Amino acid sequence: MAIDWVFIALVAGSFIAAAFNAAFSIGGAMIVLAITTTVLPVSAVVPLHSGLLLGSTLGRIWLFRQFMQHKIVVPFLVGSFFGTALGARTYVELSDDVIAIAIGIVMLVAIWLPDIAWRPKLKHPWVIVGFVHSLFSTMFAYGALLHSVILHSGLNRRQIVATMAGCLAGMSVFKIAGYAWFGFDFAPYVIVIVASILASFLGTWVGKRLSEQLPEQSFRLIYRVLITLTAVRLLYTALFGNNM
Repeated sequence: MAIDWVFIALVAGSFIAAAFNAAFSIGGAMIVLAITTTVLPVSAVVPLHSGLLLGSTLGRIWLFRQFMQHKIVVPFLVGSFFGTALGARTYVELSDDVIAIAIGIVMLVAIWLPDIAWRPKLKHPWVIVGFVHSLFSTMFAYGALLHSVILHSGLNRRQIVATMAGCLAGMSVFKIAGYAWFGFDFAPYVIVIVASILASFLGTWVGKRLSEQLPEQSFRLIYRVLITLTAVRLLYTALFGNNM
C-alpha cells in the first residue's frame, strides 16, 4: 500500500483508537471499524481490523502484564482457536453487502444496547466464551461477549485491562492466520499494519497520560454520534447502492 491519504487515515486511526482505549478502556475497536469501513473495500475491513488493533492490545499487555490472569486467558484462547477457524471459513463465503449490513447492525447494537449485567452460571465458562466471542468477532469484527462476562468476573480494573488484552491479542493472531489460510492476501497491507502497530504503542502511551484530562462524557457523546453515522452509511450503501 502506498503512503497516501488512506494509509495516513488508517495509521492515525490506530493511534487515536489506542489513545482512547488507554484513556477510557473503550472505543478503540469501533473507532478503527468506523475508519476502515470508510476508506477500505468492505471485503478487507474485517481482516485488517485485527491487524490494526494488534498494537493497542500488545501495548496494554506490556503495561499491565503483571495483572494478567492466565487462568482466564488460556481457556479463552483454546475456544478462540476453534471459533476463529469456523468464523474465517464462513467470512470468506459472505458477499460484500451481507458483510456491510452485518457490520452496520453490530455497530448500532454495540453503541446503543444497554449494559447487560450478565454473570454466567457455568463453573468454567472461558472456553465457551472464547469460542462464541471469537466466532462473531471473526465474521463481523466485534464479539462483545467477553466484555460482558469479564466485567462480572470479580477481577479488579487492572486485571480486567490486562486479561482482556491477552485474550484479544491472541484472538487477533488466530484471526489473521485464519483469514490468510482461507485466502485473504495481507501482503498489500503489511506496511500499514506495521505502521499502525507502532502508532498504537505511541497512542497507548499518550492515552494513559491524558486519561485524567479528557472529558469522558463529551467523548462518549461524540463517539456514539460518529459510530452511528458510520453504521447508517454502511447500511444505506449496502441496501441502496453507492449513492451516499
